Amino acid sequence: MDLPTDRTAISLSQLPPEEYTPRTVTVDFLYLDLESCKRCLGTKTALESALERVAPILDTLDVAITVRSIHVSTLDAAEATQLAVSPTIRLDGDDIQPDYLENTCESCGELCGCTGDVACRLWRYRGKEHTTAPVGFLVEALLQAITPTQMDIEDGGVSQASQLSSNVRDFFVGTGEENASCDCECS
Repeated sequence: MDLPTDRTAISLSQLPPEEYTPRTVTVDFLYLDLESCKRCLGTKTALESALERVAPILDTLDVAITVRSIHVSTLDAAEATQLAVSPTIRLDGDDIQPDYLENTCESCGELCGCTGDVACRLWRYRGKEHTTAPVGFLVEALLQAITPTQMDIEDGGVSQASQLSSNVRDFFVGTGEENASCDCECS
């Protein structure tokens, strides 16, 4: 049995404009190289495309996006940013694919001059592996970030991809950075 709603018991209130703060989503794009690394370049292009596709939704939801492009150029920078794998995209500090895969990246191996292999991120999306982030995957991640569910808000978990990986360390060792050693016999 549906009971009628007592209209006097319901009140709607709106914040005055000066008290309302639009929500901002921060997108961090962390990368090792945008000159030679095809994975970093391709992921940057895919991210730009995904941002263009979600732009019309942002105004409707009154959400702003801040994009920070972060060139991780030293071992110290990799440790400070807790770069686990390159390239990385974080939304509000969380890696969009924390259970990442890696495989040999020929362009980064040539860049660091390392005799061993340098591994970069391999993206998984809809049952397939991709060397650059698929635009559809990025759009889905952005939409989830700009329209969080209550469970997303309450989760507050720590990202699994928050430690410097041995491959990132090896990359900098191969470029002459000190303070670490690798097994790839580069000097």
